Amino acid sequence: MLSPDTVATDLHGHTRFSDGRAEPEDYVAFRAGLGMEVVAVSDHDTFAAVPRAAEAARALGVTLVPAMEVTAFIHAGTARAEQVHVLAYFPPERALDGSLGDTRLGARAVAVCHRWRELCLAWLASLPEDQRWFLDPGGPDGALADKRGTEFPALQDFLELVARRNPLVYDDFIRHHRTFWEDDKDLFAWTPEEAIETIRADGALDVVAHPARYRDRARVDRVLDHASGIEVYTSRHKERIAADWRARAEGANKHWTASSDDHGHSTYLRPPDGTPRRTIERIYAGA
Repeated sequence: MLSPDTVATDLHGHTRFSDGRAEPEDYVAFRAGLGMEVVAVSDHDTFAAVPRAAEAARALGVTLVPAMEVTAFIHAGTARAEQVHVLAYFPPERALDGSLGDTRLGARAVAVCHRWRELCLAWLASLPEDQRWFLDPGGPDGALADKRGTEFPALQDFLELVARRNPLVYDDFIRHHRTFWEDDKDLFAWTPEEAIETIRADGALDVVAHPARYRDRARVDRVLDHASGIEVYTSRHKERIAADWRARAEGANKHWTASSDDHGHSTYLRPPDGTPRRTIERIYAGA
């Protein structure tokens, strides 16, 4: 049962344009079928799924919030390095008006897409020819090197391609692809605070994702103090932990959200409550 001051939402989940399995239309339709009023697609460091998801949401009578899960690091370049993810939520009208491409996050998304393609093709080229042939034989879909932009397989699609066509090199690619976040300092070495300031400058609401996940609690506490909001409910948070995060958010008068953080890899876990109306209204209002 939803609280009277909350809205039925799922504001964090992933499609095949990052590390999820769902097509954008299926992602939205599933949540609409559960009675969700407001849904966000929040793929990692990309807006690629947003236009298709927004069209599907409009047809189904639900509101699509364009979003991104932004990758940042604490202790970048050290043995203590760990990713911290910050969710950026934009007003619904920006899903289809073309303005997301004009943001700094939009420009970064293009660079991330280009870098991912380079990394995958470099790994492919490093394989012996007989191993490479299984993965990239060309054919009716064309060779991977011929694909550009969102036509090139994103993380989950590429992993599944390798597992399906040549499982013998799957573990090698797993090791190789981790360098994606570690080696490109221009794209990923910024701090969570720098990511938050960029999100705000782009006109979005910043919310720290799955706050219980991080190891350096003291450092992340400082990030949470700086952030506008905290993700309270996710599939990663047990009931007691979620209650503690909600109490912290409300005690600090911060926005908070309810989401699944669904990737389509396991049983869907619906958030036990919705997101406060004041947070939804803040997202709609923009900067």
